[in-house]
Amino acid sequence: MSTIETLRAMSEVWSLFSDMPDDATIGVDLAALYLGVSVKTLARYRQNGDGPPYVQYQTSDSKARNQRVNYLLGDLRSWRNGHRVNSTMQAAQVRGLVFSTLSDFTCPQPFWTISNGRVIVGHALRVTDKYFKIYMKDSDYVLIWLSIEEALLKDWVWKDEREIWHLTFIELLKRMILNSITMQEKHEINKVLKDS
Repeated sequence: MSTIETLRAMSEVWSLFSDMPDDATIGVDLAALYLGVSVKTLARYRQNGDGPPYVQYQTSDSKARNQRVNYLLGDLRSWRNGHRVNSTMQAAQVRGLVFSTLSDFTCPQPFWTISNGRVIVGHALRVTDKYFKIYMKDSDYVLIWLSIEEALLKDWVWKDEREIWHLTFIELLKRMILNSITMQEKHEINKVLKDS
């Protein structure tokens, strides 16, 4: 069973989350599901100190690595809402990515698609919770991973959504061209200075 099929089968969990109070305590697995990240990513967030606050119960006989970790649903909601974005560049900044090299555009990214992956609906990080739930329940929508470069070569449902990625890509290319011109001029100047 694919990840998306598993998540669709667990769609009842989403309604469960919305019915739970902010002070409800949930385990790591459900916290990861709620945030849409892996358990491993959530552990990395804890290690780096840049994830949501968590509760760790300490007992006298437990080893530091084996202590139980839980999350308050309200903390997860607040942390998630603090990471909402309005643009591709803002998404890149929130995720710690700055599109500074061409290879940044060749790394796989999650995109919602329709028509068996032929038409892009939008980047998964820019989809609201409401539409995320709709897409998960509707088998016409499929989450695929492809590079931004590949995504820009496909048809898109929304012109404005594609334009955000297009403009970011064009800006990067312009910066790269200017940097290359600057470095070439620097090398030419250094050569002239060495020869004189």
